[in-house]
Amino acid sequence: MRLLLAPMQDVTDLAFMRTLQRINSLPDAFITAYFRSTPTTCALAEHNLRCIDENETGVPVLAQLAGSDAPALLRDAAMLLARPGVAGINLNAGCPSPLVNRHGAGAGLLRDLPRFAEIAWELRRALPAGQFSIKCRLGWEHAETEFPRILEILAAAAPDEVGIHARTRRQLYGGFPDFSYVQHAVATLTCPVLANGDISTPAQAAACLQATGAAGLLIGRGAVRNPYLFRQLRGGPAPTLEEMRQYYSILVEETGRILLHKRTEKGHCNRMKKYLAFCYPDFSPEAEYQLRRCTSIPEMLRILEHGAA
Repeated sequence: MRLLLAPMQDVTDLAFMRTLQRINSLPDAFITAYFRSTPTTCALAEHNLRCIDENETGVPVLAQLAGSDAPALLRDAAMLLARPGVAGINLNAGCPSPLVNRHGAGAGLLRDLPRFAEIAWELRRALPAGQFSIKCRLGWEHAETEFPRILEILAAAAPDEVGIHARTRRQLYGGFPDFSYVQHAVATLTCPVLANGDISTPAQAAACLQATGAAGLLIGRGAVRNPYLFRQLRGGPAPTLEEMRQYYSILVEETGRILLHKRTEKGHCNRMKKYLAFCYPDFSPEAEYQLRRCTSIPEMLRILEHGAA
């Protein structure tokens, strides 16, 4: 079973990667949050580059590109592959952000399937074997009519690996993922297929793998809420309460290593809230209320370790 950390903008960053290393719960590969690629520029965001250049975990990093212009994507794929820390290029055909989709990128590619086919084919032709993967959704709006064509495009492009978020763009992150489409992809494509969508427990992972026959899993939100999930999926124990407290403490420390020279303590707290947004269900309403309004790191740690005052 192959396990990848799914990309989440401003969340699955260098601090989170380092935290997973320190708690000994690492995936087989990381995928960076997307680099935005346009005909005029590639947005080489500093926080994404740090995931590549300062990754000391020993885990391979795939650089994800989001764009809708084939020449620009080819240009930026070559530029990123030239960096020593990049193990491959991942094409983003799944991000549901309206800002990204407005320009035809991310899941917006699924509204223009001829363009998606062109881009996937051009990247495949240009990139070395073993260094091209795609992450996509089931379609823009109607999986039953759109996904068969998407599968044809994927089969023709022959990427080395495909990750499928089992929702359409219209669903965003709501409703339920339909893994029957992933099962169809596994039966159709010759490359490994990874399933993505609402995997947050070992039981859910086992059920998904059994139902789909997928070669592995892409896990994002579930790993932020329970970063020991990768350890569990390899047969390790569930985290104790003390281990979860340790997680929050380490994450505060690692975000501080990156942020404190450029952000105030309040800014550091606000950054932590991007991770905690996925963890709030594990806290009491009182603790969640206080965490959402917290502006002090010592106070945030106190709440995370002991609950609301």
